[in-house]
Amino acid sequence: MRLTDKQRKFADAYVNNGGNGVEAIRAAGYNCRTDNSARVQASENLKKPNILLAIERSGYVDSRIVDTRAIEQGRRLDLAERRISTREDRAEFLTGVYLDAAFPIGSRLQAVQLLGKMYGDYLDRVVLQKDKVEMPVINVSLGNI
Repeated sequence: MRLTDKQRKFADAYVNNGGNGVEAIRAAGYNCRTDNSARVQASENLKKPNILLAIERSGYVDSRIVDTRAIEQGRRLDLAERRISTREDRAEFLTGVYLDAAFPIGSRLQAVQLLGKMYGDYLDRVVLQKDKVEMPVINVSLGNI
């Protein structure tokens, strides 16, 4: 999960100022008029797994404030975002494009073509015989040379 610019600035400021959420909110440019609204915003930010993961990656460790369960959740979300799609994922996506009439016909036809390539529909197949092919034997007599 990507952080917004403000979230990134908040995480950086939070680490740099030693864990002061109110100061981090102000440094990040959040529009909070009172200390109370800044505390509320900081508290909300510190509940977001992707922000906690960014704070952890910056090397900040404070067991009183940073919830380790939320960090674990952030790690899982981060890994899920970075995973490589499976063949089934790609087939499902391309089928969705093909079936969705909102896409232009060119995109839909290209999705069908890509599905066909994925499943080898356009390959020429050669069938090999199991039995050995015998070559004919030709006897040539050269007579008296």
